[in-house]
Amino acid sequence: MLTLAFRDDHAVVHLMSDTERMSLLAGDGTAPSGAEVEVPIMDDLAAFTGDFVLDVDRAWDLVHLFTQTRAAGPLGEWCEL
Repeated sequence: MLTLAFRDDHAVVHLMSDTERMSLLAGDGTAPSGAEVEVPIMDDLAAFTGDFVLDVDRAWDLVHLFTQTRAAGPLGEWCEL
């Protein structure tokens, strides 16, 4: 399962490959590595470093690609939590 959380021009993409494994897609440089960006997760705002922040349009494109191919690997570098 792939999830997209976004706020304004920033987005974070999560991959849940099974019930015990979750990964974040590496950021695209939209936000500096040391910066914190908040996006809504469920009913709260969650802070992520720029290492995991993407431009919202790029993130939507990647989600669309995932729905077409059902392959997460080609979307970019994944960092397991």
